[in-house]
Amino acid sequence: MIGNWALGIGVGGLVAWLGWRSALLSRGGAVSLGACIVITFLAGGWAWGGLSVLSVITIGLWARFRQGYKRTLGERFHRGAQQGWIQVLARVGWATTLAILYGLVAEERGILVGFVGALAASTADAWGTELGVLSNQMPRTIISPRRLPAGEPGGITLLGIVAGLGASWLLGFAGLLFNAIKSWIAQITLDPVLLWLPIAAMLGGMAGSLTDSLLGAAAQGIYYCEHCKERSEYRLHTCGRRTEQVRGWAWLTNEGINMVCTLVGAAITAGAVSWLARFGAGW
Repeated sequence: MIGNWALGIGVGGLVAWLGWRSALLSRGGAVSLGACIVITFLAGGWAWGGLSVLSVITIGLWARFRQGYKRTLGERFHRGAQQGWIQVLARVGWATTLAILYGLVAEERGILVGFVGALAASTADAWGTELGVLSNQMPRTIISPRRLPAGEPGGITLLGIVAGLGASWLLGFAGLLFNAIKSWIAQITLDPVLLWLPIAAMLGGMAGSLTDSLLGAAAQGIYYCEHCKERSEYRLHTCGRRTEQVRGWAWLTNEGINMVCTLVGAAITAGAVSWLARFGAGW
């Protein structure tokens, strides 16, 4: 317990500091991220904390990749480059909650699988966004063949989908690897059901990511700045003027959609592991 606490404080503090120093996190975002990492280490151990750190670091690296160019693409990348505490909790809040449940309620396999799925969905969505906007092809909205400007909610590209698949598989594989090492150190047999984690996390991660795109295209509140002739996700545009709502539900923000993304990812991954384990046993 003391070792997990010390490791969590050390690693969480370092990751939060790096995020703040690189301008990817606001001060509040850095504090909330550091707290989530510490809690995850304490509740689930190094295997859970390590997976959380892997997700955060890879997202941060892709966010930094060609950052200057991305900021020219639209308000989301210019305004949202520095993540605050709300954005951080929208991405890792559900995974942290599952870690707490695992540590306080019961060490259930289903909670572990859901934790991996939540991080897989969050990572897949972030990778898909950060790399998808670099595609040579303009995004299409997920609900029609209509083209969208890069970075507008609801857009998908082939590059973004491939990036999301890679991200969710990586988180699933890392979840399997970390738990295999943990079992080896403890000299216990690895739960064979966890062998399905890479495939299940890929299914759950992409389900969450595509749900994010679907809600962004069909339900998220979108506004229009008459002065700049631009669409926006915010009531107040970057120019400082009020915007007019043109579609969607005003209460459904990008942060809310990110939270739904992780919920879907956790549920689909847990269901997929259960189904694959039964199918594999019968096959």
